[in-house]
Amino acid sequence: MPTTPPPLPTTGNQLVALLRDAMQPPLEAAFADVVDGLRQPMLDRLERMELDRGPYLEGLLALKDRREAILRGFREDMASAWRIAADGEAAAVRFGEEPAGSVRGLGLVEEDELDVRLATEHLAEAISREWQSELLRLNGYLTWLDMGVRLTPDSAPYSPSRIAMAVYRGFTAASLPGNVRALAVQCCAREFVEVLGPIYENLHARLVRRLGPQDSTGPRMRRAQAIPSSGDEASSEPDWMTRFFVEWDHEDHEAAASADAATLPPALHQLLEESRHQRAREQGMARAAGARTSLSQRELIVALTLLQIASPEVHAEVLANPRQLQAAFKQQIFLQAAQLGVAPEAVAISEADENVVDLVGMLFEVIFRESHLGEEQVLVLGRLMAPMTKVALQDRKLFLQASHSARRLLNLLVEACDGNPGENDAQRLLLEKVKDTVQRLVADFDESQSVFRAARSDFNDFYVHYRAEAEKVEQALAAEQQARDAEADVLAGFAASLDARLQGTDVPAPMRDVLLAGWPAYAARMQALNKPQAAPMMLDGLLRAVDDAQVRQDVRAWHAALDWLQPMWMASGQARPAIAALREQLFSRLVAPHQAVEHAAPPPVAPATSSPTTVLPGLLEAQEWMEGLQHLDPVMTDYFQNLREGSWLDFVDKDHRVQAGRLSWISPFSRRMMFVNRAGARICVASVQELAVMAQLGRVRMHRDEDAFYSAMQGVVDRLVAPAAS
Repeated sequence: MPTTPPPLPTTGNQLVALLRDAMQPPLEAAFADVVDGLRQPMLDRLERMELDRGPYLEGLLALKDRREAILRGFREDMASAWRIAADGEAAAVRFGEEPAGSVRGLGLVEEDELDVRLATEHLAEAISREWQSELLRLNGYLTWLDMGVRLTPDSAPYSPSRIAMAVYRGFTAASLPGNVRALAVQCCAREFVEVLGPIYENLHARLVRRLGPQDSTGPRMRRAQAIPSSGDEASSEPDWMTRFFVEWDHEDHEAAASADAATLPPALHQLLEESRHQRAREQGMARAAGARTSLSQRELIVALTLLQIASPEVHAEVLANPRQLQAAFKQQIFLQAAQLGVAPEAVAISEADENVVDLVGMLFEVIFRESHLGEEQVLVLGRLMAPMTKVALQDRKLFLQASHSARRLLNLLVEACDGNPGENDAQRLLLEKVKDTVQRLVADFDESQSVFRAARSDFNDFYVHYRAEAEKVEQALAAEQQARDAEADVLAGFAASLDARLQGTDVPAPMRDVLLAGWPAYAARMQALNKPQAAPMMLDGLLRAVDDAQVRQDVRAWHAALDWLQPMWMASGQARPAIAALREQLFSRLVAPHQAVEHAAPPPVAPATSSPTTVLPGLLEAQEWMEGLQHLDPVMTDYFQNLREGSWLDFVDKDHRVQAGRLSWISPFSRRMMFVNRAGARICVASVQELAVMAQLGRVRMHRDEDAFYSAMQGVVDRLVAPAAS
């Protein structure tokens, strides 16, 4: 939340007007585009759902004729929301909150109308889920309104609920049948949601320019690259976005609309040129003097398109060495230019365009280095290089907007592949969906970036179901782990109770070992069977019988004492012959301990205190654990103690295999943490101290930012800046 007011006095009405002017025109235009293209998605949805088109045909035919009524209803409802906001009120955003005179209230509604309302609520949820971070940044500015304007995140005219309500009222104003309205709103959840992100980002940029950044939206600092330790020094180095793009975007905002606007800031262009010249010097590859044919940007895009649709063998050649991806990618562009009648050795690209080509090549190099991908996954994702370069050459928003459709699709596909070994049917189906999505994009993308938006919408529908199934697995694992921890907590309580009860008693060591090994589990089992007094009564009777046997030193007295152990042994589930053998061994150790040492079998106790071979299999050995405990890093320990659910870490096993894990659950009993992969499968369950020791050994480390594009851009800038600094 901001701690200081805006630099200039701004009334609530002024802020509402600023928000309205920035959002209303693009929002209306976006909704009009969605309505114009709605008929085919509706038909496709009917086909996927295997529904009869008959009841929908009349409404589908009327959709085009009633376009103006739909747009007018949407426009008037949004205008009303902004007007009410400027007057200091909040418009109704939920069904049942309508004014008293409204015909629509909480009364009974027809089934079709109920479907429309449910679809409207799902639309609001989809907008909120997709653009959560953008909405949080916008909501922070609501605190700068004066007391005369009362807006909340739910009632603001830009809120998901408010926009979804306007969509509902737009289709209602057109008097379409209820089933058609429900279907139209459902399809809006697929088509309309995608275009809202850039509108939210532009709205936020307008607020920053007018009011200044908030504390929470000021310059972003670089994310830590390693888990903090005692020897670290605090770093305040800005991230790549703040360093290069923020000021450039503000200064060059008016020029951005021009066709010739640069897609990269001058400072980044300079770093890329210096890097290219440095590589040429190191490799002794000065460009040959003489006439060279310089490709225009249009010709370069044609060459990229030829590479985009080239055979898999061509792409395999480019991706043969992911660490040399940049050079191989550019060389292949030159080879494709031969189809334009230009010899590869005579091709030249303008420095500005070559910088963009280099940047995208380096971007994919870092993505492949930071992610955990198989060879086939690299080949699939590598086919996106040419399309992404075409977007980067023509659209500066790729770098400025996290909501850019091409950028979001790349992030989603990398996330789906990252750490996915394809070990089960669900994982294999997901990888096949990634492959199909990339092939569709490669085949369809020419100039319109709507292909990225459509591909992402389609893939996201599939991925949501995959994540839902993974969450079910994860929840089941969390419940299982919680039950284990609860059982361990109960056993620890009974063990402590037993230890306290045995204090000051003269119980023979063999009998003490048997009790320590079996009585806590027996007590827990009896408590679960609603017989909480059974175990204490058994223990009291046993101790009295042992005291009596020690006084009398009589064989029958010892047998009477051992009879008290019979319920505990039987409750453990062991067979009668095994119990008889245990009883005989214990009896021989109690009655004739000196002779039993030589002849008796090992004592009947579980090796509960023996040293395990590993603490966390594959991640932490017992010896490493004991040594690490001697010098735990307090800063690392504090970091893991404050780790929040949802945080990602990389786990590195003894064979140097890396697997990304998300903190899914923290035990309320032991505070142990369970990490799962993206499929919901458990990676490890560890304590804070175990994680700190693993971090000291390099077995656990920071995971890259989940925004693969953002993280890779930081890696590219680090790579460019390092030679310049030296």
